[in-house]
Amino acid sequence: MSPAVIAYRVSRRLHLWGLKRTSRTLDWLNRLTFAGWVPGSASIGRDVKLGYLSLGIVIHSDARIGDSCTIAQNVTIGTKHPGGPVPVIGNHVYLGAGCVVLGGVRIGDNVTIGANSVVTTDIPDGSIAVGIPAKVLGKIERAGPES
Repeated sequence: MSPAVIAYRVSRRLHLWGLKRTSRTLDWLNRLTFAGWVPGSASIGRDVKLGYLSLGIVIHSDARIGDSCTIAQNVTIGTKHPGGPVPVIGNHVYLGAGCVVLGGVRIGDNVTIGANSVVTTDIPDGSIAVGIPAKVLGKIERAGPES
């Protein structure tokens, strides 16, 4: 687990305990140390990996991210306008370098989003999406257990 994720986990625990000012202070220390914004108020699942110690990653304070996701450097997860809905990202999602996920979109489980893509619509489970705006190019084929 990277130091940026550890700092997030401590901040998240403080936030849930109602120590919001202390949590926010740790968020800012995380920001100044790792040049990303990963607030303790966001809900981020287990085993999430942040590329290059969260370099340039910006996550909205109300975003929800599932388990076992990989978020590459310079990714933004936020709203289209202040006070608008925020993204919900499923489990086992890969967000490529520089991609942007905006608004109340839902990214399903087992999804790969290509580098520099801009996601403004829902992406179904098991998809590969790329482009500006991101479009589904295909499905991820998962091999089943061998007999």
